[in-house]
Amino acid sequence: MPRPSLSHRAVLAPLAASLAQQDWTEAALRQYLHQRLPGDQPARAANLARALLRAFPARATPDAAQILAHLRQSPAGRAILHHARRYAVRPAHSLISPTFQPIPALEHLPLPALHTEADLAAWLAVTPDQLTRFADLRGLSARTDSPWAPHYLHHLLPKSNGQLRLIEQPKPFLKRLHRRILDGLLGHIPPHPAAFGFTQNRNCIQAAARHAGAQMVVSFDLADFFPAINFPRIYALFRALGYPAQTARSLAGLTTAITPNHILRTPNLAARDVLSNRHLPQGAPTSPALANLCAQQLDRRLSGLARSLEAQYTRYADDLSFSGDARIAPILLRAVPQIVAEQGFRLNPGKTRSHPAHHRQTVTGLTVNMAVNPSRQSYDMLKATIHHLARADDPRRHDQIFLAQLAGRIAWVAQVNPAKGTKLRDRLATALLTTHNT
Repeated sequence: MPRPSLSHRAVLAPLAASLAQQDWTEAALRQYLHQRLPGDQPARAANLARALLRAFPARATPDAAQILAHLRQSPAGRAILHHARRYAVRPAHSLISPTFQPIPALEHLPLPALHTEADLAAWLAVTPDQLTRFADLRGLSARTDSPWAPHYLHHLLPKSNGQLRLIEQPKPFLKRLHRRILDGLLGHIPPHPAAFGFTQNRNCIQAAARHAGAQMVVSFDLADFFPAINFPRIYALFRALGYPAQTARSLAGLTTAITPNHILRTPNLAARDVLSNRHLPQGAPTSPALANLCAQQLDRRLSGLARSLEAQYTRYADDLSFSGDARIAPILLRAVPQIVAEQGFRLNPGKTRSHPAHHRQTVTGLTVNMAVNPSRQSYDMLKATIHHLARADDPRRHDQIFLAQLAGRIAWVAQVNPAKGTKLRDRLATALLTTHNT
């Protein structure tokens, strides 16, 4: 009776799973394949190792499913499968357990070595059942009408265009897990030097200062920055950091959200198309850091483009800004949309702007024509508000909450331009001491 033919999954899947646990270098892959391939196949080890590195050139080990897909279509993989079926032998199994393997550039960082889901649960100080519940990899929390099931609170905020922006705020227990992941893991990974948003010791004033006094300022806006980053990208990020597949999957589950259907049915909901997929929630503590890390390759490419033009580039969250001489505008208007699309993001075309020096140039809401300044409109509105406070019948003179908010707005102006901040403080002090009858 003829023996049943071995399936590609029976032969290649265990090999792919084992390869996914190796150091992603030619020497390590060649040695592993030489030991595991049956019959005369070890002679193919070097060629297969080089083919794998060509297919997955990143320094991080790819996922087992990606390796399996490559083996199925590669000549070397088909040769291994043919040999296994002809002689009824399979590649030897590896008994190596999944391990945390950071790439060399991250080895010096104090990232937690989470080899298994049990390690992750212990590090988060939760039970395995709690990890399963809050990672919610089956998406059960969004499939019930119970108000207690979802792990997020949902807030709808009006946008200037009439649509509603969804803010997804993790409930207290999940928020505590987010804080642990942010402080104990993500916070140790430095963002790209061009990233100024959500980054310690960097702010929008510093970003704007990079562009002050330029002949030309060109700005782009990434559409739906947080929700456009989906579960597969977050999973791939944790895998690239060196975490085994199951650990990376749980970390991605903990830090992404599933929007319930009753929220998706909200009229005028912005970004409905991307919110319908599991995504990075705007409102979670980990989302800014994860978004910055997912945008690292985008920042590298756009920084390289700027250097080639002898221009400056910064990114503040979803705002992309370039500055340089007048010739940069047409080149950027052609190249940036293509790069952004290739990196898995999309632009809001209505917010693409290019302004020469004789027009008002703004970066992160600040004017940068000659030096960094608050916008004329915001400064004039503050002056008008202070002027009205001098009137005896203005009830805001005695509203301590309003006065505290006004003082905060003046303090912000002082950070941008100390001289203008001092003028506003002096005007406010005078207005509160002076009474004008109307």
